[in-house]
Amino acid sequence: MKKKILAVILCLAMAAVSAAALSACGSDEEAKAPETEQTETVTLKVGMLGKDIKTACIILARELGYFEEENLDVQFETVNSLPDGLTAVSMDKLDILPYGVIPSCSYISQGTDVVIFGGTISEGSEGITKEEESYTELSQFEGRTIACFRMETGHMILKGLLREAGVNAEFVYLDSQQSIVEAVNKGEADIGMVNSGYGYVAEQGGAHVAFQVGDFESDFPCCRQTASRTAVNEKRDALVRFEMAALRAYATYLNDKETTIAALTAYSGQDEAYVEAVMYGSGEYDNAMIVSLDPNKKKVSDFYEVMKENGDISADTKYDINDYIDTSIYEDALKALIEEDNDKELYEQLLAEFEDNNK
Repeated sequence: MKKKILAVILCLAMAAVSAAALSACGSDEEAKAPETEQTETVTLKVGMLGKDIKTACIILARELGYFEEENLDVQFETVNSLPDGLTAVSMDKLDILPYGVIPSCSYISQGTDVVIFGGTISEGSEGITKEEESYTELSQFEGRTIACFRMETGHMILKGLLREAGVNAEFVYLDSQQSIVEAVNKGEADIGMVNSGYGYVAEQGGAHVAFQVGDFESDFPCCRQTASRTAVNEKRDALVRFEMAALRAYATYLNDKETTIAALTAYSGQDEAYVEAVMYGSGEYDNAMIVSLDPNKKKVSDFYEVMKENGDISADTKYDINDYIDTSIYEDALKALIEEDNDKELYEQLLAEFEDNNK
């Protein structure tokens, strides 16, 4: 009987040792699990202005699944206007507004704590005329009436250039770009300042693109990516991954025209001819937009000074725009993509350009 009891005790002891060993193995696996666990999905709310395709890289990144691959839940929220969008960002109702440099600079000049962390496009502004004309010298603008829209960047650049050159022109503000096209067609303005999309549409209606502001001042900032300070402080890693996805979309834009046009056509509801013209140029139409995600701190700072000198913001503002630009998010995104070794040559080129534009 004692032998039987002893045998049972030995069996139980061996079972306990085996269970302990298995438990120990399980603990090792659990300890290793966090190393392979994927980054937690983060939600980013992005303000979008209707179906405008200036934010092409952000649209492509969502349409092609790049945000999901970076573990981001990017939600597009429609905003009625750029000031409304910036207000929503400043109140933490949106994380990002990828449009407009004018509202960002204007709000910052008044002390609103938002952060420019990336670009969307540069240039993108052109002057249309009723008759076929070509403006190649600033002196040609003497005495001209120029219709413009306050949220359009190019007219501010042109106003600054004309002021510096001592050229007198009258800038008349209208309520929309469509109103500008109509004023030119009716002969109420000599020149209308519009964005690329409106320039293309105006040409289809019989007007003419007489110049691009980029002919006189290259690489000036148009749409920027602006985030709330809360997003920068609390979701910085997600913003880096947001830029990585957008940069991957930029590579698609450069290398796969067919996919880009198809995705932007489906998103916008515009026809393929319009999308191709605005994004790449088509036939005799030379698109004015330069797709660029670089924050370009130097050019934004220069533009802030132009706005001061034009009287668009207070010349006495105590707020330095450079304190509200974070270039490190874009830089970290580029470096992470270079380490991944896909399209490495492109991202190394962009990193070199970044050094020139921001350091």
